Amino acid sequence: MTEGAAWAKLQEHLSSINERAGFRRVLPTNFKDYVLNVFLPQRRKKWKDSTDKTTTERFEAYLFPRFESCELGELTRERLQEFLDEKANAGLSKSVVSHLRWDLNAIFKMAADDALIRGNPAGSLVTPKGARSFPKPTMTKEGVRLAQSVLDLRERIVFLLAVLVGMRPGEIFALRWGRIGLEMVEIMERVYRGLPDDPKTERGKREAALPPDLADELEQWRDISLNTSPDALVFPSERGTFLSRDNFLRRNMHGKLEKVGLGWVNFQVLRRTQASLGHKEGIDPKVAADQRGHAIGVAIDTYTKTDLESRLQAVTRLETALKTRPEPEKVVASAFEGQRGFQGKQGNEASGWNQ
Repeated sequence: MTEGAAWAKLQEHLSSINERAGFRRVLPTNFKDYVLNVFLPQRRKKWKDSTDKTTTERFEAYLFPRFESCELGELTRERLQEFLDEKANAGLSKSVVSHLRWDLNAIFKMAADDALIRGNPAGSLVTPKGARSFPKPTMTKEGVRLAQSVLDLRERIVFLLAVLVGMRPGEIFALRWGRIGLEMVEIMERVYRGLPDDPKTERGKREAALPPDLADELEQWRDISLNTSPDALVFPSERGTFLSRDNFLRRNMHGKLEKVGLGWVNFQVLRRTQASLGHKEGIDPKVAADQRGHAIGVAIDTYTKTDLESRLQAVTRLETALKTRPEPEKVVASAFEGQRGFQGKQGNEASGWNQ
């Protein structure tokens, strides 16, 4: 083929593309097509693999079966709220129903931004009151001691890295020997469904403090490990690959824990226990949040659970404080100072000082 013939052939192939040049791409208006071809590709530019997988699974399990044949414009707020109400009445947890509400809001907000619909019908959806909130148990100090007594060295170290150090299971099973120091572990990687990934926290790498007795046990484990090179996994599988969190819990820990009545313990329980026991021992919330690798609001609202004993101590301390009577002279002086401060505040506000 001559050069001229080649150029002619090229133009023939490009003609159909050039005909559409300058025209806006037509976006799909079917719910499933829009989610698969527009929404998910855009969100995946930011999401971690774990977020992508769990969100996609949720779409395939709940949203697509219900809305795959629907046009975006057909789905009103009433229809979407009815869907959430049905899922709540069917026994789904409040957490899952709330995630579905968030998913719908994000999808329809993007569709409105793309001018495919007028307004966002999911913007004012609510999680139904009937959605179930399941209990989130934690372990007591006695339970932690009992678990330690029945676990072998490797399982006990994994257990303590979760319940003392506050590491996530993916961070534990991605830990390498070169990242363990005398007083800390360097968390730079995690494993999710067998694949390496960045740590879940947006801050990336963090250093988690290591208590002395646990550091000694890690050295014992190092002494009997086959491969302790810096890049070697601390807890490898028999093939030298990442261990599965669920398999390890089921095969190596649950059987031993069940014998002492702790078969209900999982990694979520251990993480909540680390937060709750630390709170009870008076550990600073910011220190605890940095140790576990998440924001302080998450540390307090999601993971920290207070027990009745702590709450009883709190209200008893308040009751005792109210019973304590200061000397009469101090009462008069205190009342006078409070009134003077209030009057001073009024005067400042009147003069525009607070502006």
